[in-house]
Amino acid sequence: MSQPLSTHASTNFPATAEAVFKAWALERAAQRTGALSPRSLASYHSLWVGWNEYLLGHKSLAWHEAGSNDVRAYLEALNPRAQARGLLHVSTVTQRRYYRVLKKIYTFAVAQQWLADNPVDAAASVSPTEQMDSLVFHSIDWDALVQAVAPPQDPPPSDQPWLEVRDQAILRLMMQSALTVAELAGLDFGDVQHPRLGMAHGVVELWPAGESPAGEVPPGAQAPVTLDLNGARQAQARRISLPPEVSCAVLAWLTVRATLPLAQDADVPLFISRKKAGRLTPRALFHLANRHINAVLGPRYPGTVLAHAGPMTLRNSCMVRWLDAGVSDDEVLARAGLREPQALLRLRKHVHAAALDDTASTSPPA
Repeated sequence: MSQPLSTHASTNFPATAEAVFKAWALERAAQRTGALSPRSLASYHSLWVGWNEYLLGHKSLAWHEAGSNDVRAYLEALNPRAQARGLLHVSTVTQRRYYRVLKKIYTFAVAQQWLADNPVDAAASVSPTEQMDSLVFHSIDWDALVQAVAPPQDPPPSDQPWLEVRDQAILRLMMQSALTVAELAGLDFGDVQHPRLGMAHGVVELWPAGESPAGEVPPGAQAPVTLDLNGARQAQARRISLPPEVSCAVLAWLTVRATLPLAQDADVPLFISRKKAGRLTPRALFHLANRHINAVLGPRYPGTVLAHAGPMTLRNSCMVRWLDAGVSDDEVLARAGLREPQALLRLRKHVHAAALDDTASTSPPA
């Protein structure tokens, strides 16, 4: 926490936050270059007042008592004026502007020896990457994204291209089971479990829908598909059961995959690329998700609003829908392969997004 150097560090130590801003504004007005216009000063003053109101109301802190964690919390808690139109949080551009203004004022305070350290440091910054990772689609757009994926059929129509069947399974795993890019890319054939799947000498066999090799309906044939997932963190090692539509989509893909000239061994990739029949790359998975998002929602949003929306956006939105449905935090963490409850903090502000006005469908997710 930043504190004054001492009670006698400066005979001009300002008594109020307003005095700090006025001193900084006078210093900026005296500069030969880069002087601020009255309009800019009014905007910066409003920002400074909002920051101090946040400190007093949420932290019971004065301006000189704030630390970098307080600055970061403020940036993450900014409430956009456009929220009523469906905007779920402010853009990275806005957060960076607030960050820069606060840093300039506090840098001035440090130069005046009113503070020992500047709380607006690197730890306080919300990076563009972190902000993109917390994008969430509101429920209206989310329903459109899910409904745009054709209902799975097992077996799929004989004239349906295998790439479509593959992509539908992947999109449902992203949107309805919250799998990460690394988990999707790392899935092997042997990670899939279902009563219709058997294995002989390391080769996976898929029985036709409704029967076993003996022509009998295998026990549990209507059971969900389960996936064995792994990752660098302990919490990522888990077995998940897939929802009915996702299970059907994965089985449809397995049915089509069995007709392709591909190895059926347990340790080969479950999802393969079009060109080299190898493991899908993170880049390919991002483009798959981004194409779907833009195809469905692109006409609603101007410019490049959705340029960075991809698998992480779909994963976050899926977790928020679980929370919307009343799924406990512990269950959401377990499904998503997360350990710390803090991982849901940034998503919590999006819960119950369906309560927004119906005009939300005309406003971007971030």
